[in-house]
Amino acid sequence: MKTALIICNGAPVSKKVFKTVQRKYNTDIICADGGSSVAYKFKVIPKFVIGDLDSSERKVLNYFRKKGTKIIKLKRQSDTDLEKALKLCKSLNYQRLFIIGFSGKRFDHTISNISNSLKFANEFRILLIEKESTIYILSGLNEFSSFKGELVSIYSFSPNALITTSHLKYPLKKETLMFSERESTSNRSNSNKFSINVENGFAILVRSTKNFLVYD
Repeated sequence: MKTALIICNGAPVSKKVFKTVQRKYNTDIICADGGSSVAYKFKVIPKFVIGDLDSSERKVLNYFRKKGTKIIKLKRQSDTDLEKALKLCKSLNYQRLFIIGFSGKRFDHTISNISNSLKFANEFRILLIEKESTIYILSGLNEFSSFKGELVSIYSFSPNALITTSHLKYPLKKETLMFSERESTSNRSNSNKFSINVENGFAILVRSTKNFLVYD
């Protein structure tokens, strides 16, 4: 599966988490504008840096350019830097995306980054990773390795999405979890695996990043 790790300009994950994801999933690195500083700090060379480049340091861009990174400057303001990166990934036929640095600074940017990711949920399998939590965007049938007692939460922004679960303490059977109406917060796995089936839309699963790294 062709996989990319997109670095945004929010609070980065630890270098250990970054390196684990990069190695485990054999990802290409794509920086959304100021995410280039994180790549520079972690001493990795991205394939692309894309955005309006108002948050990127000149010395960082010059360094990456010499190392063969393709720098793509797009001045348009009709889409965010993450959205530009997602469109690039679509054009390059990536199938699975990990996104880091999407949260932790401005809350409006966090909401925007999640919203932008949902726009592309039909194009990729997307996971958003921060220090404490990892978000999966789900459709169809999804099965997860787990352990008894693992805390997981499920939400949806799709009013028609019907969600069915198995092996969770509080089961769902073709039920809706529309944001602002109903949530499944702090549900628990009651087995070494659980499943979530989403019909007619998308849901998001939140679990700890520590458990994601062990069980994904």
